[in-house]
Amino acid sequence: MTGTDRDLGPLDDSQEFDDPSPIEDGEPPRAHRPAPEELALEADAAERAPAEGDIASDVELTDREAAANAAAEERRGVERRDVVRWSARALAGVAAVALGVGAVLGAGAVPEDARVRAEPPSTHVQPASPLQSRACAGPALRVGTSDGDDAQAVAQVAEPEVVVGSLGGDVERAATTVPGDDGVDGGESVVQRGESSTLSAAQSVSVDVDAVRGYAVSECSETRLDQWLVGGSTRTGRQAVLTIANASSVGASVDVTVFGPDGPTETVGSTGIAVAPGTVEVLDLAAIAPGVPDAVVRVSSTGAPVAAHLQQTVTRGLDRGGFDVVDPVTALTSAVLPAVAVTEPSGLETQPDYDDAVPVLRLLSPAGGAVRLAFESSDGSTVESEGVLEAGRVTDFPLEELPVGTLAIRVEADSPVVAGARVVAISGEGNDFDWIAGGQPRSGTSAIAVPPGPGATVHVVSAADADQEVVVDGEALALPAGGMLEQRVEGGRAVEVTGDDVVVSVAYRSGSDVGGFTASPQGPTAQGVLVLH
Repeated sequence: MTGTDRDLGPLDDSQEFDDPSPIEDGEPPRAHRPAPEELALEADAAERAPAEGDIASDVELTDREAAANAAAEERRGVERRDVVRWSARALAGVAAVALGVGAVLGAGAVPEDARVRAEPPSTHVQPASPLQSRACAGPALRVGTSDGDDAQAVAQVAEPEVVVGSLGGDVERAATTVPGDDGVDGGESVVQRGESSTLSAAQSVSVDVDAVRGYAVSECSETRLDQWLVGGSTRTGRQAVLTIANASSVGASVDVTVFGPDGPTETVGSTGIAVAPGTVEVLDLAAIAPGVPDAVVRVSSTGAPVAAHLQQTVTRGLDRGGFDVVDPVTALTSAVLPAVAVTEPSGLETQPDYDDAVPVLRLLSPAGGAVRLAFESSDGSTVESEGVLEAGRVTDFPLEELPVGTLAIRVEADSPVVAGARVVAISGEGNDFDWIAGGQPRSGTSAIAVPPGPGATVHVVSAADADQEVVVDGEALALPAGGMLEQRVEGGRAVEVTGDDVVVSVAYRSGSDVGGFTASPQGPTAQGVLVLH
């Protein structure tokens, strides 16, 4: 070997020759006896090499070294492929190996052929037809016994009436169950296949028992992985019952976060809630977040989408203050709240414990930021306001200073926000309240479910920049750009509504009852699932 050869670093284990002992300093080079494997490699290399063009002076030793190096490189290549195969199974190995090699050797030290990029095999599973799924809130519930002996007991106090609106396709209805409570029913689940237009379903329930009275209408909501419930309270005399329905065929793990005026509250037992397929989980919100006067609830799930509703009951001593079901919304930078009724002050709100018997707008921005509000009356007049929301803190804006009448409230924010508005009915026959959810525009024709109830009215608010003609229950109506209209309809059936960029709600009212819901636009129909193997 030459002096240059002696300056090279040590060879790794894959490049050892068959010498029985190392060469001592000063000892002349020994003749190397090639092994059979080396001779075979030399012969193979000689067959593939060109007949002319040798440029090494020590041809015998150079060819042997090259053959040995080629054999070692082939073994190392096998080892690399084994590592890549194992790493792909571990779902993180390729990136980890790349980072580790880069950290040890430095950028550019890895040969280009060693930078392996693996794409996991996958299959796109396409459903047989478009599918939309809705889950209803179910019967009115009470948690705990009247004598206080069993705080966890769940009782069913009133049955709902469900109406479905569909323009076609195959509609299937099924019942969910409440595990462990044989005397308590779950809500209905409604599935539509083979029709791209929006599926609508809603329920109404009238409650009149010893501790509770009131009227509530709620939309059977689309199942989703993340949703917010704006409304409710867990202060003394207020019960909030959270229902989480899983209408799918696989289990869901659910986390519940409760926000109040001071931000997110400390909760116990609110994470990793298991909701089995086809069942409804019932939670007393006061058990995980007691004493929250103004609440917003976030429900997040993994494994399967769910539908959450919040049943709110108010009792002030012997006075039954109403019953409502709060519908879920999505955190977005804009929302429209139709049919917000501002009523004349009754004077009742000045009495102790009646401070929540007034109309309010409730807002929450998870990240905080500027918010702009527009309160629009049916005569076209508008009152505007703006401010800054603190991150994670629930804020209530009283509405009694606004003109009496039906308003549309538009909310615009710099970061995602959730919104809801409380309206009330106060009379000598009884008191009631309703939380109106913020909505999003829809276009085209939809069959809106209208459950039975007092004074059923469809409200339409325009989010379009141009005047248009909308059709409600077969009647053509003029709707100005950014305007609003209402149309009385008969309940207990579906009503077709046609328009572009409109927010639709259904409201009900009598002297002592109030209820309603904002029709949510269609989410994406099933587009298939990409399954990674």
